[in-house]
Amino acid sequence: MPYEYVLQSPEKVEIHYEIAGIGSRALAAVLDDLIVLLIIAVVGAVLALLEETTQLVSRVYAVTGENWLIAGLLFFAYIVWFAYYMLFEVFWNGQTPAKRAFGLRVIMLNGSPVTAQAVLVRELLRLVDAFPICLIGYAVAGAFAFFSPYGQRVGDMLAGTFVIKERRVPLPRLEQLSAQSTAPHPLEIYLPPLLEVSPTEYRALRAFLDRRQQFHPDARERLAWELYQHLREPLGLPPQPPAAIEGILEAIAARYARERGLLE
Repeated sequence: MPYEYVLQSPEKVEIHYEIAGIGSRALAAVLDDLIVLLIIAVVGAVLALLEETTQLVSRVYAVTGENWLIAGLLFFAYIVWFAYYMLFEVFWNGQTPAKRAFGLRVIMLNGSPVTAQAVLVRELLRLVDAFPICLIGYAVAGAFAFFSPYGQRVGDMLAGTFVIKERRVPLPRLEQLSAQSTAPHPLEIYLPPLLEVSPTEYRALRAFLDRRQQFHPDARERLAWELYQHLREPLGLPPQPPAAIEGILEAIAARYARERGLLE
């Protein structure tokens, strides 16, 4: 199984996703299932305290017998299990509490956020992936994920999804942002007196600088070079950057924002 899934955007930019390993997914599944068992136990304990519930269970037992009663309880447990995964992955954008704890997320194969329809397919087939859960856990899911090129279980294959390991990039502290926003960038000495940059170009430059750590190094270097070449002629900059190329781009963005009052 590869460690990365490479997706090419319409702008010909390669986006690399780290495929979640079987071990981290298995641990997340175990933790999620333990949470489900806890929910079922709490709900069952609350219902057991209600006199109406005990009377209903007694009547069902008298009419259907022990086997049907057990089947009904197992069906109730499955509904809770299904609803847990369904609701969290829909409303938490592909994450459950355990997936969030392990830094995992379900997304579509095209890189877009997971849809409710895809989650429905994944969770309807979770029972197949978990068979035989009473013996050795998610055996089918583990086998398919091991041999799948993108670590997909049966539900993922039919839903068009896969699980990624999120890259967690630390955000700059407030004092860092303040320092960058007030003082001129040291590389502004290489810029011309008149900064001929359009608002559209500034937004593209700002988008790259804000998201650059999410790109693969090769894509990041290529985008920085393309941005520099696009801005070079209007600004009268040399063909080769006079300093670190991303530093020059930072200087352009910092000066543009400061001169137009965008930092206030």
